[in-house]
Amino acid sequence: MPPPIKTDNPYKIAGELRRSQILTTFGPGAIVDLPRFSGIMSGIDSWDLTRFHSLEKVKIHERNLQKILGKEYFIQVSSPETESGSTFGLRAFRFPNWYYCPECHRLDEDWKIAMPASSNASQKNNQLCCNNREHKKTNLIPSRFIAACPNGHIQDFPYIWWAHKQNGKICEAPALELHYIGTTGSLDSIHIKCTKCGAHNTMLGCMNEDSLKGLKCYGNSPWLGLSDKGWYKDPTPCNAKLRVLQRSANNVYYPVNQSALTIPPWSAKIQSVLSSRVSLFEDIFEQDDEEIDRRLKSHYDKHKKEYNCSDVETFIKEAHKCYGKNTSDENTDKISLRCEEYKAFCGEDINEEYFITETTPVPDDFIGFFSKIKMVKKLREVMVLQGFKRIDPADVKDEDERKRLGLSNNTFAPISKRPLEWLPAIELFGEGIFLQFNEDAVENWEKLNSTYYEKMGKSLVPGWEWGNMFICKKPRFVLLHTFAHLLIRQLTAQCGYATASIKERIYSTFNDSDEKMCGILIYTSATDTDGSLGGLVREGESQIIGNTIKGLLEESSWCSNDPICIESKNQGFRGLNYASCHACTLLPETSCEHFNCLLDRASITGLPENENKDIGFFKNLLIG
Repeated sequence: MPPPIKTDNPYKIAGELRRSQILTTFGPGAIVDLPRFSGIMSGIDSWDLTRFHSLEKVKIHERNLQKILGKEYFIQVSSPETESGSTFGLRAFRFPNWYYCPECHRLDEDWKIAMPASSNASQKNNQLCCNNREHKKTNLIPSRFIAACPNGHIQDFPYIWWAHKQNGKICEAPALELHYIGTTGSLDSIHIKCTKCGAHNTMLGCMNEDSLKGLKCYGNSPWLGLSDKGWYKDPTPCNAKLRVLQRSANNVYYPVNQSALTIPPWSAKIQSVLSSRVSLFEDIFEQDDEEIDRRLKSHYDKHKKEYNCSDVETFIKEAHKCYGKNTSDENTDKISLRCEEYKAFCGEDINEEYFITETTPVPDDFIGFFSKIKMVKKLREVMVLQGFKRIDPADVKDEDERKRLGLSNNTFAPISKRPLEWLPAIELFGEGIFLQFNEDAVENWEKLNSTYYEKMGKSLVPGWEWGNMFICKKPRFVLLHTFAHLLIRQLTAQCGYATASIKERIYSTFNDSDEKMCGILIYTSATDTDGSLGGLVREGESQIIGNTIKGLLEESSWCSNDPICIESKNQGFRGLNYASCHACTLLPETSCEHFNCLLDRASITGLPENENKDIGFFKNLLIG
């Protein structure tokens, strides 16, 4: 059951969210628009976890992610009944605070133009109504515009300053009205007028980068609650430029997520139970060897029913493997984690609690292109929300550029006033198909096309990265990423899944890394323990996957936007795509972990005649 959203005052249920939306579209700091309420989701330090019957039931443990993020555990929000009989709800504060009355055209802060809740039954249900006696039943409309900065701060649009901008001086008691003149709905048809002094301005130009030049960002962080002087303010001074955004625009909120698959040894039942007792076992392994075994045996005797383990010797062996002084995961980071996942897929077939794989023969026509294909019959993914960004999702590493943009030392905006021992997460179960490309074939393809993607590499501005996304400048990344997109599009046409429900995971050799990787995982996952019903796994059977790839090549050999698309070398965000558009390659945001960047359909199918014939990895299968 999805958790309800509770408003700030009064504490009324305004709507419901899907569990996954708390980590993506409507996480802490995001603006949520509901039929009767527009608000900003509160930070996690306002979540009252004491309302749960048992906190252990909502805790998630994923050993590798805990080590990477430095957290003791994660919390998966659900909506179980609490001890008082009510449900656990997420808090949301009313935002923006400027409203407009479509009848009397007044534009002001909600507390000035809204009818008090005590005299307005509808406001008790989170709907604000005009306090004008002639229009007391008219619902107020929240401001269409807000202001934000790249550090994540957000505030109401400065309507008073904007209306008087051309006059250069704000009158003593401004009173604003908003009028729509014309029928186009364009910005120049929105007129803001001060009835006190006659100053007026249209909204034309408000979305320009320098439209709020002269105004300072004061670090407003309304998702972190109220203080004595209004919204909570970031204690660190902000030097970033304020930008005008539309309230419901995509660039208002970019969640920063980190996810990991539960792979051996942590995918076995015994390790999954062990991982929930990190602090206990770390204490045990501080002793000498004899004392370690004695305490492990004592623990096993008390809790052996909880472990899927037949004898104490096996239990002690597994505990040493996972928590011993010589464990191999002490220096786990994002890169090594991705490498370990790749090794788990490329190794022998596994049948464990959270990880089941089965090798299927590579179709005869594709033996030279793929080394291994596996049906992933069960997998567990843990996704964690670390924070969020606004305006631009990229990480800026270059110090000069960061200084120019006024960026703070934080990589992303925080979701709590101070770091907590946990972060919000979601546990997903699913299935998929893993394809390992032939390393020799890919290396040969890279040599033949070593200079073709130089322009794309130069478009990756030095210092710009995508946080947790593993952008790799090697040409193989473009090949793998593009093939993953085309395969997802082909699978959705065959097996009935919605495109947005299938995701990719790219395993490509990192820059300056000795660990060679060349594979992709196409998978689907859901919050219930069943995950899915095997529809995607079945598509991985040898004959079916062979026909699927053939269909993929046939479909991708032509685009409705050709020849413009296939000949392009400057499409997408910052020109980071070549032949790739919505008609042939791009996917929904939920499917692509790299923001639909670094794609080129020509890497799969090749270019038209008399062009570079070596660019198409599967060119030999498309001749004739």
